[in-house]
Amino acid sequence: MKYFVTFFTAIIAINTLIAQERTQILSNGNFKIKCSCELKINTLFIQMAKERGSNNIIAAYVCAENEDAPETAVINNINIYDESASYKNISLSYYNYFDKRSLEVYVKNLKNAGIEYNYVTYKGVAAVEYSFEQQGLPTKAIFFLKNKKSYLIQAGTRANLNSKFYQLKYSFDLL
Repeated sequence: MKYFVTFFTAIIAINTLIAQERTQILSNGNFKIKCSCELKINTLFIQMAKERGSNNIIAAYVCAENEDAPETAVINNINIYDESASYKNISLSYYNYFDKRSLEVYVKNLKNAGIEYNYVTYKGVAAVEYSFEQQGLPTKAIFFLKNKKSYLIQAGTRANLNSKFYQLKYSFDLL
């Protein structure tokens, strides 16, 4: 019996590692990411964004892990917007300045909502990382602009938020 329990525990651990290492390539958003749940197109978010007048959304993805266990469930979101229209009348030499100003506007909105943030460097560009409660769920997010697109990556969970968020964040790669 002891060997069976040890063997069964090892199988569960291996399956967990394999699930965590699954790389997903999402061509609509032009990125790959390692995620322990399968990202799916978030049609509800896209519909709501369009209803609010946002016509530049490229992709929105969501997935949930351990959905039936509220204390350990994880919700991952990735939203990508096409910002190229904003760059239309800006010379190439002002792109960095424009990106900086865009981050400042984003930060202003965070400040107005009472959300603390930190400027970080991510994927070679300036980014804003912050934590907040989303419908009572502790959530961490990072926002950045790259290649005339804005990206939001976030994870929400009541258990091991930092490790879940950083796993998502550091496995994200643009293609």
